[in-house]
Amino acid sequence: LNDLLYRWKIGALPIDIVGVVSNHFDYQKVVVNHDIPFHHIKVTKDNKPQAEAQLLELVEQTGTELVVLARYMQVLSDALCRKMSGRIINIHHSFLPSFKGANPYKQAYERGVKLIGATAHYVTADLDEGPIIEQDTARITHA
Repeated sequence: LNDLLYRWKIGALPIDIVGVVSNHFDYQKVVVNHDIPFHHIKVTKDNKPQAEAQLLELVEQTGTELVVLARYMQVLSDALCRKMSGRIINIHHSFLPSFKGANPYKQAYERGVKLIGATAHYVTADLDEGPIIEQDTARITHA
C-alpha cells in the first residue's frame, strides 16, 4: 500500500484514489496523511458476509471502478468475486503460479528457490488463479 500511495503522490500512478478500505488499523495514519478517506472493516470468519457487504456498499457509494487488494489477506467469497468480476486486482508476493495462498515467502524459502517474485492478477473465485496482469522477479541466495 505504501508503494502505491507513493507512486500516486508523485504522479507515477495516474488514478483517482477515492478511499482505502482495510482490515488493518495500522494503515489509517498513512492513508489519512495522504488526505485519502480511510475505512476500517474488521473481517472475521463470523462476520465475513457482513464485512463483504460493507465493502460492496462503499464501492457502490464512491463509484469505485477498481479495487486493489494490498495486504488484505482474506479469501473473497465466490459471490463477491462474481459481483466484482474484472474489477478486483490482487498483489500476491510470489511468482504465480508458484506458492499460492498464505505465506508465499516461507514456501519459497523452504523450497530453496533462486528467484522470488510478485504478481498482480485479477481476482477470481479460485484463489490466486485469476488472469495475470504483471509479474516481476528478483534473484536471491540462501547464504
